[in-house]
Amino acid sequence: MGTAAAQPESGWARVRVGVVAGTAVLGLVLGTLLGWVVFGGSTPGDDSVAAGFTRDMAEHHAQAVEMSLEVLQTTEDDGVRALATDIASTQGNQLGQMEGWIRQWGLPMARPGDRMEWMDGHHSGHTMHLVEGAPMAGMASPEQMESLRAAEGEAADILYLQLMTTHHIAGVEMAQAALDGGVEGEVRRLAAAMVNGQEAEIDLMHGMLEELGAPTQEASGTTVGVAGSGSADTGDHADHSGDGAEETGGHDH
Repeated sequence: MGTAAAQPESGWARVRVGVVAGTAVLGLVLGTLLGWVVFGGSTPGDDSVAAGFTRDMAEHHAQAVEMSLEVLQTTEDDGVRALATDIASTQGNQLGQMEGWIRQWGLPMARPGDRMEWMDGHHSGHTMHLVEGAPMAGMASPEQMESLRAAEGEAADILYLQLMTTHHIAGVEMAQAALDGGVEGEVRRLAAAMVNGQEAEIDLMHGMLEELGAPTQEASGTTVGVAGSGSADTGDHADHSGDGAEETGGHDH
């Protein structure tokens, strides 16, 4: 009976992965087609704010989708399931759009410089959470991702919400920097949608964590999911601000 009961969940997990993958492909196709109509002959340069934002946010989104698919394998919380499904679907679609734009612009996905370098002069001055080993601000490190994969039940839900809150905070600042940097057209529309959507989800996740009796990384100063720094023990409200995390203006160099 136990094996039979487990199969539907596994089947649903495969369906969710397939739906998100299909959404990303659809976004890629739509992004490419829309690029022909919107961008025409005037396309962003390789070192432009638009290209830098698009490349970095595509990488940022890819991890958000991965984290969401991970928690969908274990969560029994309807709220977490709904949130993770929405993030995976929305950001998978946006990821496809951004990859389509890069192709339409005739640019390589590889950056000409460092991650977030395009934010110079356009950053609001707020600080973003950078964990040692993470590709860029807001993103989880390999160790944190491994902790999320290993976690189960409520512990996984809490860790996901904490990591995704940090992820979104950086995402909002990146999108706002793109707006401040003067991106136009569809890039501007998408960046504005990211700011509005992710700010709303940050508020939602704050409330969900409060209901679960757990703090955000930002409120506690704890770097979650990292050995020796509170890990996924989300009941630890002590200050561990020196445990493997630093505040950064956004650069990883």
